[in-house]
Amino acid sequence: MAQELFPSSFKCDCGHESHFFENTVKEMKRMSQNKKVRLGDDSADNHHTIVFYRGQVIHVICPNLGECIISDFE
Repeated sequence: MAQELFPSSFKCDCGHESHFFENTVKEMKRMSQNKKVRLGDDSADNHHTIVFYRGQVIHVICPNLGECIISDFE
């Protein structure tokens, strides 16, 4: 399972870590109250996308593994 690393990073099952500013993640959670929103990380060769819905992170889309469900905080 993918992990949300407090306060604003995410780790995919493939080992890739996506790091964002804390305010960016807070804003995405706020925007996701009524619809799904996506936050892309293209800092590496492979593009990962973090998906938010109803104020929560629900999964990471990995180019190698597909959708990886988010587990609880570490």
